[in-house]
Amino acid sequence: MPANFDECFQTVPDWNPPSDFEKFWKDSIQELKDFPIQSQSKTLFKGSIIRESRADISFNSYGNQTIFGHITVPRKRGDRPIVIFFHDYTGSKREPIKSLTDNGIAQCHLDLRWHGDQLIYPKENPNDPMPEGWTPGYFEKNLDNPSAFYMKALYLDVLRAIEFVRLYSGVDSEKIILCGHGLGGSLATFGAAYSTRVVGLIAEVANFCHLTKEQLSSPYSWMKEIYPLYSKPKSKKVDYKQNLSYFDSVYFAKKIKVPALFSCGMEDVISQPKSIFGLFNHLNCDKRMQIYPTDGHEAGKERQENVNLDFYKEIFVDA
Repeated sequence: MPANFDECFQTVPDWNPPSDFEKFWKDSIQELKDFPIQSQSKTLFKGSIIRESRADISFNSYGNQTIFGHITVPRKRGDRPIVIFFHDYTGSKREPIKSLTDNGIAQCHLDLRWHGDQLIYPKENPNDPMPEGWTPGYFEKNLDNPSAFYMKALYLDVLRAIEFVRLYSGVDSEKIILCGHGLGGSLATFGAAYSTRVVGLIAEVANFCHLTKEQLSSPYSWMKEIYPLYSKPKSKKVDYKQNLSYFDSVYFAKKIKVPALFSCGMEDVISQPKSIFGLFNHLNCDKRMQIYPTDGHEAGKERQENVNLDFYKEIFVDA
């Protein structure tokens, strides 16, 4: 059953971050500087090497974790604007998008920390499909200690990715757009809030935002890993709800000053529409929402790709 649009439109969560929220993230970003970037790239001789340059890339991030991905830079005169893509939980990086190369836009696709080849599925036969509903349990650990929680590392990886691409040959370091889907939508939101290099944000069906009991009790994705902890009664030692609020992307919204494009599927049971609007309604920037009344978590598909492309061209011309 589709969510009620009027109810979503009027969703404006209370602004109640932890009292040390700003200090937590200032200190965390400072910690990232302790880890050298140690970037590497290997040119790939496939596709059209006349039209574009492709390379497998890696760089060192928070906790000395290596992040992997690939980058594609059109062979056109001058440094190219770039889009950095972040996929959803248990997802994987996608192949280069032809329309971006056609429009002279570079692109970087990354595997999230402990994803890609590092994501080990519980399969007896490597050719078996991934078990339906399976998740790796990354969110089940360290919620009692926000400084060691998985989401902190993911957010810091976004800043390291920005640092990597701005130093990459052929890329215009002043023209970076972040684009994320699902969990990746909240990662892109963090990057737009904490990096002055970012000129635009696309958050497709973001879902680490406005973390209510209703959103977290959904039996999907990372939510089914967190909810058993989140739903525990508050104790003297651990307040899981308070700890989780350090990572709720709602509280990054007021820092974002660049144009933002959001999307929402009104029948999405993973990224619940009220949660998306909870984040969107706190933005104080040029913002727009693409709504798909009968779509779920893959809201828009090719239609959204076209909307995104128009957004890239608009922002990069003005940047």
